[in-house]
Amino acid sequence: MKADVVKTKYDKREKPISTGEITVTGALETKLAQITSSPAVDNAFYREWASRQFTIEELQVFARNYGAWVKSFPDALAILLAATHDLEAKTEYAKTLYSEMGYGNATKVHSVLLDNFLAELASKMGHEHKLDRAALNKNTELLPATQALIAGEQQLYGDAQMSFGAQLALEWQAYTMLRKLYDGARNYLDLWSDPDEFHGACEYFYAHIGATEKDHKDESLHAVKRYAIDQESVAKIEEGYVRHLDLIFNFWKGLHDEITNLPAKSSAAA
Repeated sequence: MKADVVKTKYDKREKPISTGEITVTGALETKLAQITSSPAVDNAFYREWASRQFTIEELQVFARNYGAWVKSFPDALAILLAATHDLEAKTEYAKTLYSEMGYGNATKVHSVLLDNFLAELASKMGHEHKLDRAALNKNTELLPATQALIAGEQQLYGDAQMSFGAQLALEWQAYTMLRKLYDGARNYLDLWSDPDEFHGACEYFYAHIGATEKDHKDESLHAVKRYAIDQESVAKIEEGYVRHLDLIFNFWKGLHDEITNLPAKSSAAA
């Protein structure tokens, strides 16, 4: 996906999505309204993920790369905090970071919750420890698109002008992303003899598709409102927004391509 940055002359006749101290133009409003149809969240990987159980080899590709992105995200948020000078915007981002880090509880950090789900899934499939982060980090290289996403995200978050739009893109696609990942995770429900135990293992997903991601969307929009003060600032917000969605789309494309090109395996989930 190669999206062009929308650069439109500010027109006060356009209906804004916010009023008062600052205004976000109709061009950005349109982007937010169309986020669920963006290739970043409407793509071949999600369709494949939702359609069937993955083999353990396919899950290893997913766990290594998605797990690395999830674990790196708090570091990107820390960079965002350092690059943000507006006190109110910085406060909104601090709320998001605190949530990502389990509200101060190390056992509830989002990357830990993901690891817990993957470990239990591997066990239920008869492949104990095959999805453990330490082993995957040691034995499996990150895909180029994953490396590009992690590095590119941190670069965008370190840019005092584009960071607002980059975080807006991340949070506004995140609810759909986590909902689709949970939909696919339900393909493995029958591996648990007790459905309640399956839902207990899905804490990572429930932490996001409840109030958390909705709060993060609000926090990212509140931060943008502090910065979108003129045509130039809005253009930078849009650039960060589009560039981040490009990185996310390429990540999922790289994951899907890698899984598609795996040699035929006999270890399908059963």
